[in-house]
Amino acid sequence: MTYTVKQVAVMSGVSVRTLHFYDETGLLKPSFVGANGYRFYEEPQLLTLQQILFYRELGFELRRIREVLGRDDFETVAALESHRKVLRSKLARTRSLIETIDKTVDHLKGVKSMDKEELFAGFVLAAEDDRFGAAVTLRGEPVTCKVSAADTNGAMCVFEFTGRGCGPRHLHRDQDEWVYVVDGEFECLVGETRVRVGAGGSVFIPRGVSHAWESPAPEPGRVINVFQPAGTMEEFFREVGTYNGGPPIHEALGVEGLARLFDAHGMKLLGPPLSWTE
Repeated sequence: MTYTVKQVAVMSGVSVRTLHFYDETGLLKPSFVGANGYRFYEEPQLLTLQQILFYRELGFELRRIREVLGRDDFETVAALESHRKVLRSKLARTRSLIETIDKTVDHLKGVKSMDKEELFAGFVLAAEDDRFGAAVTLRGEPVTCKVSAADTNGAMCVFEFTGRGCGPRHLHRDQDEWVYVVDGEFECLVGETRVRVGAGGSVFIPRGVSHAWESPAPEPGRVINVFQPAGTMEEFFREVGTYNGGPPIHEALGVEGLARLFDAHGMKLLGPPLSWTE
């Protein structure tokens, strides 16, 4: 069955002007254009539009959505399952916050007193907990978001990383990065300076400076990783995490594809991980 652009706009809530824009930018092309110049859409285009709306809801920029949907290995069912996991985790957190609000209102009205600890239910994260209950795994190594971009209006984000290193050498065009070592020891290359940092030590990496950090020990270390401003690091980690269980991401995408992924998230890929160059 075919649908006109107006019919698609009514059923999706997306304006006709926006659908025209999606067509012009290559994000969502109609199934065909009639002799009268009208755009017509079929089920595959409707499913793509649904994906666009899901990614927009999760905070992805249109340029990033176009790149994700254009991947050769993009699979709709897998994407839907991923959306469901993230949205369910956000729903659980929202319910927790609503419950805290209700208890606080009852407390203030004198209906039922609450413990002081209950005032902060939904805000405090226990060890191993992710901000939205949707921790990402990179090469089998967990990355948990502790402070989200949504918490700080984009000012910063904080992650706890347990593993061997940050991956390939790169730089952030518009973000400063801070690495605080909780456990283990890490070799850090910042610009041309190489330092070794143990538990309790930290390294500040200004924006525009090439860097990489990696543990020389066989066992994983643990760091707190801060980015300021937040940028789209949460989306970047989720994207990289989709390559678990298959070929390594550098093999799946190739160097050029990996460079495009870094570029889409405000970074520049500069070289291999430290262990590859030693």
